[in-house]
This record gives sequence, C-alpha cells and structure tokens, in this order.
Amino acid sequence: MTHTLIKKYALGLFVLVLMFSLASCYDDGYEEFVPPSGNVNNIQPNTLFTTSLDSDNTLTVVFRSYSTDAVSYQWDFGDGNSSTEADPDYTYATGGLYTVTLTTISSDGLEATATADVSPIFVDFDFTTLDSQVTFNNLTSGASSLEWDFGDGTIVEWELEDTEQDPDFNPVHGYLTEDTFQATLTATDFLGRAFSVTKSIEGLVLSTVPNFTFSVSSLTVQFTDDSLLAVTHSWDFGDGNTSNEVNPTHTYAAPGAYDVTLTTTNEAGVARNITISVPVGGVTPTFPAVIQNGDMETYPTSENNNNDLVDAWTVDPDNSFNNGSPTPFNFWRNDDLEGWVSTPANNGGTGTTDKGSSSGTDAQSAGGTSGRSLKFDSSGERAYQPFEVELGVEGYTISAFVKTETTPIGDVEGTFYILSGEPAGDNELPGLTLASQQVISNDINTWQQITFSFNADATFSFPQSRVDENTDDILVSTDQKFVIFYFVPTNTVTGTNEVFLTDVVINTPGF
Repeated sequence: MTHTLIKKYALGLFVLVLMFSLASCYDDGYEEFVPPSGNVNNIQPNTLFTTSLDSDNTLTVVFRSYSTDAVSYQWDFGDGNSSTEADPDYTYATGGLYTVTLTTISSDGLEATATADVSPIFVDFDFTTLDSQVTFNNLTSGASSLEWDFGDGTIVEWELEDTEQDPDFNPVHGYLTEDTFQATLTATDFLGRAFSVTKSIEGLVLSTVPNFTFSVSSLTVQFTDDSLLAVTHSWDFGDGNTSNEVNPTHTYAAPGAYDVTLTTTNEAGVARNITISVPVGGVTPTFPAVIQNGDMETYPTSENNNNDLVDAWTVDPDNSFNNGSPTPFNFWRNDDLEGWVSTPANNGGTGTTDKGSSSGTDAQSAGGTSGRSLKFDSSGERAYQPFEVELGVEGYTISAFVKTETTPIGDVEGTFYILSGEPAGDNELPGLTLASQQVISNDINTWQQITFSFNADATFSFPQSRVDENTDDILVSTDQKFVIFYFVPTNTVTGTNEVFLTDVVINTPGF
C-alpha cells in the first residue's frame, strides 16, 4: 500500500513540474497588447464653422469652429488677412461681401476645409443744415441697398448698381417746416440683413423753396411761380435777360432750349434757386425717334422665342435673351414700377406681373403690317418703353392699333401716356405726363387706330452706371434725352377680355 501511494505521488509531481516549465516558456514570449492610436482607417476629418456679427461692432465677425480632431487652424478672411486661432473674432476694415475659408489639420496630418460668405457692414451718417436744407453725409460701407427715411414722409432709395456717385447715396433734402424730424438710414447687407441708424434733425430755419411752371407759344413763354415762402423773385431767362416779377412773360429772339433760373429769398433774406431747361420756338430735330419692335414680331434672336419678343415692351426686361445673349433693353428696367404694378391692390386686383405676352392668333389686320400683337390678360400688365428724343422738338406723333375682346362700346380700353421721367407707380403719372390719350371702344373685338402728338418739353437721362452696363445697346451717354411710352390697359382686362396692342409707330417732324 505504502509503495503504491509513493509512485502515484511521484508521477503527479512530475506532471506539475512539466506543465510549469511549459507555461514559463510561453510567458517569456508574450508582449502586452497596445491599441493603435490615430486615424487607422484613414477616415477624412470634417471641419465647419459658424459666423455672426458682433452686436457692438457690425464690422467684426465672430467665428466659431466645430472640427473633427483638429490640431491646427488656418483662416483666410477673404480680404488678404488670416489667423491661426481656433475661434477668432475678426474686424474688417470696410464692409462688403467676403468668402472665408477655414483649413484644419488633424493629428494624422489630414486636411479639411470649409467656406462661408460673410457680410460685415458699417452703417452711419452725419449731416449739415443750412436753414431747412439738410445735406446728409453717408458713412456706410458694405451695403447692397439703402433707404433714407427723412421723417417727413419722404423716402429715397439707393441700389449698389447706382454707385456712390449717385445723389441718393448722399442726398440733400429740404424740409418744409421747422419741426424736429427723425431721419433714419436703413442699410441692407449682401446677405439680406437690414441695419438702421436714426438721428434727430432739429434747429431748422424755414427756407424758401423755389419752383415754377411754364407754357410756350412760339417764342413767347409765360412763367408761373410755384415757390414756397418766397418774398422776392429773380428770373434769369438764359438769354441775357432778367426779371424781378412774380409771374413774368418773356419773348425770346430765336428758337432753342434755354436754361431758366429762378432765385427766391425768404423773410430772413436766405436765397435758393432752381434751374429748368425751357424749350422755345420748336427745336429742329436732327434724328428720327425710334420705337423698338413696334410691330411686335421682330425676333431679336434666331430662336424665335416669344418671351424674347416682348422684352422691348417690359417694365423690367430680362438680362438676356433665351439663347443667352445680352438684351439691349435692360438698361431701362424700373424695379419700383414693376413692384407697384405687380401688386394687385394697385392695379385693380387681378395683376401679379408687369409683363404682357406675345399673341399671333390676334394679329392686327385692319390696315397695319404686323403678324403679331402684345397681349394683356391681367390688370397689372403694361407696355413700357423709353425712347430717345430731342428736348424742345414739337410735334412728335404716335400711332398704334388697339382692340379688346368684350369691352362695351363707349368704355375705356386703355390709356396711352408719354412720360418725362420714370414713375415709381401709376399714382405718379400726373406729374410726369407730356401727353395722354384714352382709347374708347368703338366696336367689340375690332382693331382701331389711335393717333396723338406730344412735344418734348421735358425729358430725363439715365445715370452713368446704366451707360456702362452694356456696350451693345442704344444707351451710350448720359447726355441722351429720353421719354417713356406707357400703355395702361383697362382694369377690366381678364383672360376673357384680353387687350391687344400692335403696330406702334412714331413720326418725327421733318423725317
């Protein structure tokens, strides 16, 4: 018994020693596992950032980055300056539209970028007063548009395309009372955000406001004073003659356009003046006036696109034709009028667009030449075209063909206007109208020809910014004088009582 137990014990001990030896050999070759670090799968890191304007200084942009595994930052602020901070606050020297780029490097050396547009802006103005005339000095930078509210019901708007040389950027405004007014300048940045500054205009001394109207008969002109608070009057007729009468009559020696200046003074002896060009005796024209696409069928491109056809008769012509070529008509766009006539409350309630369409099925055939017409089927649509004339020329004649589908005999089908300036709405037509002619229905769904004349007693010119836009249009100089052909269809126009216009012709005396 004893001998057997000893043998079993010895055998078990041998096995344990052998196992320990093997385990010792295995442990000696073991290395501890260390998990890998960094971007082992080469996953591209992301970078992004937010922007906001500092409420205390709108030229300062607050940048905050939200990036994956970024160990370095490189900001390009779009104005030539940069930063390596993670979250910089950067102040621009001038307002404007800038594209900002953030580049980050991850711990593995991988690069990520993000971009965003920022529009810092500075809005402020100061002013000087001379009696009741206030000259505003605009200190704003970075604005895409401006609105001046002078606090007396008068508002002036400015757009970037007008340039800072436009008088509406630094306006001069005359107040008509000595009250204190709150003048507000509202500037809109390039991202559509509006910022306003308001200042009190006080200490005004009421001043005279000179103005006059006139009527011409051959070489004789009757002047009518229309001034405010005028105690004395001094007229300079532009030909070397003068008068101190309130409402003088003056006969010129020769035809021409004369710059007449009226200077008035108030009770305090402060003088103001106004100069108006007065055409006398009928100026002999040197070129014929031209109506663009008067037959409504002159296709401007080879694509024969109907939308292109009506561009010459639109309040806001397209920037380009259907084939991508620039339109020669866009220089006369009138955004204010487009907004006014496209508002149903202003046009009888059915119009939401200023633009008529082309019709070939209702073409003029009663004595005209056109194969197409301009069609109006809502009350906001207009025919609008500025054309060049010469100031002082008398006896321009317009003829056109008009018809409506169902307007009763004796009712108005529409009204033609020749305007001496650009209206912001139909409510301004009375002060700009050189001539007007109603179209009275004389038969249902029948073409009738309307003829009327006008004298170019007043004109307007386009600013240099419009001249510079396109070298291929008829606008080449700020010296060119324009009037506007404007047709307002009856406000009963609908899809079942459409109005059609075609064969618009202008005749210039002597041509």
